[in-house]
Amino acid sequence: MSDSVRSIARQLLHQAVRATQAEGLLADVPDQVPIERPKRPEHGDYATNVALSLAKAAGKPPRVLGEAIAKHLRLIGDVNLAEVTVAGPGFVNLRFSDAFWQKRLLDIRQAAGDWGRGEAKPSPKLCVEYLSANPTGPLHFAHGRHAAVGDSLTRLLRFAGYDVVREFYLNDAGNQVAMLALSVWTRYMEAARTADASVPEVTFPENGYRGDYIRGIGRQLLERDGKRWIGVEPPADIEPVKQFAIESCLAMIRATLGRFDVDFDVWQSERALHEAGDVKATLEQLDKAGFIERRDNAVWLRTTALWGDDKDRVVVKSDGLPTYLLADIAYHRKKLARGFDQLCDIWGADHHGHIPRMQAALKALGANPDKLSVILIQMVSLLRDGKPVAMGKREGEFVTLDAVVDEVGRDATRFFYLMRRHDTPLEFDLELAKRQSMDNPVYYAQYAHARCASLLRRAQELEAPTHAVTPELLRALTLPEEIAVLRRLSDFPDFLSDAASAREPHRLVQYIQELASDFQSYYTRLQKVHGDSILPQQRQRVGNWRASWNWQRTAARLAWVEAIRQVLETALSLLGVSAPREMKRAETTEDAAEEP
Repeated sequence: MSDSVRSIARQLLHQAVRATQAEGLLADVPDQVPIERPKRPEHGDYATNVALSLAKAAGKPPRVLGEAIAKHLRLIGDVNLAEVTVAGPGFVNLRFSDAFWQKRLLDIRQAAGDWGRGEAKPSPKLCVEYLSANPTGPLHFAHGRHAAVGDSLTRLLRFAGYDVVREFYLNDAGNQVAMLALSVWTRYMEAARTADASVPEVTFPENGYRGDYIRGIGRQLLERDGKRWIGVEPPADIEPVKQFAIESCLAMIRATLGRFDVDFDVWQSERALHEAGDVKATLEQLDKAGFIERRDNAVWLRTTALWGDDKDRVVVKSDGLPTYLLADIAYHRKKLARGFDQLCDIWGADHHGHIPRMQAALKALGANPDKLSVILIQMVSLLRDGKPVAMGKREGEFVTLDAVVDEVGRDATRFFYLMRRHDTPLEFDLELAKRQSMDNPVYYAQYAHARCASLLRRAQELEAPTHAVTPELLRALTLPEEIAVLRRLSDFPDFLSDAASAREPHRLVQYIQELASDFQSYYTRLQKVHGDSILPQQRQRVGNWRASWNWQRTAARLAWVEAIRQVLETALSLLGVSAPREMKRAETTEDAAEEP
């Protein structure tokens, strides 16, 4: 793949800055010249503030340095540069020529589905742990945001060239799964009593799991084991019941994730960490490092000394049982031992206080705390036509992720979860997500892809002559709207690189929406404003229309359309959203500028 546009702009600027240094105006030259996209298109394609940043050391006004850098850019004589200007106190703006953007289409076509893919990076090796829902029930709709963000992030990172392992941490030890076992056992007793009135009645635990799914697991346990667990008290060895309950809940979670197109490379069991001695070994290492203190019949991690925490944290309770914190430290210790350079965890926003404790623990283990980065997911609210969806009044009822997918479909569900930055509260409107109209964001995006595919099919039906896609052919792409789209398509590799570095998959939604909007607007304006069309319409197909039609311009535009379609497909796939080639036409007041 050829150099990205940003790297081309940076190389030109670096040459000009070095030439300015050789002129005696600069003492030092930065290793990398800072560049950015101007907020206003009229300011060019790229801008740099390098003159402002070097002015003090050079003892020159930034405007003087800016003019010197611009002069050397012009002297370079690169045919790709159409204009170089200096703005304000010394910002240097570059504008590439239309021919440059037209030729970028050749690179996009050659790369096809790999356009934007980054080269494989030997480091850092990443472990992304996300969702990690407790195996105590089905996934609810709030879990869906974690799943969508985590899965799309790993897709994005892998496409950008990172070595990524997707991991689910299974909290199958501790009080929550113990309460799950007790809840299932009481529902098992309830099911047994329904079949046989002589079975003793038992009281459901006050803090038990009350969802209907627990009743289902209880009935399944009765079907599997018969009367084995019947008694007035829970069985002394409730472990088999616990494992059955965990496996039943985990089966539900896996099935839902399968429907949601989410998969994991590793399912790490907390219980396995205990059984393998990882938790005990972690405590011993912390103790040897001098960060463990024993008092009040408990064992404490000295997080106040390590990280300025407001208080030390218990890692072994007075009853001798390790806390969740200690197991979590052991889990992160094991990930580092497996050779990961960076650990990226995705947690709920309510776990914010857990971050400094985990970073303190890594420091105590002799690791760099910066190896751990945490993405916090804010709450998601479920709406219907803008109004909150009322949850069931009975305790234990909630809206499952399956129910949301059943109602609006996987594509819309994933797209809507990713429409806002992860640390921003999200409102998910069910009715809007179902609507087959242009005000539905996912429909709008998919319809743009389907329209591109439809144009390409229509060209085949019309037996449009084929032309070799060359720089000469692409000179026909001269409309401002066509050049603007070429800029956006050309930026895709840099855009993906930035989104991956920032760990922000939601940026893809914005890119898709902007590209779809550019294309849909062009599609309409081409006829209304420019009096033109991509393909000959029915009213134009009269007489000797084939001989008079400009097929070369059509071929250039079809190559442009195919590039849009391909980039939309790639971007949607990174969100885990399909790119249909056919869709029902949306109900809209906008007149079509082309036949579909």
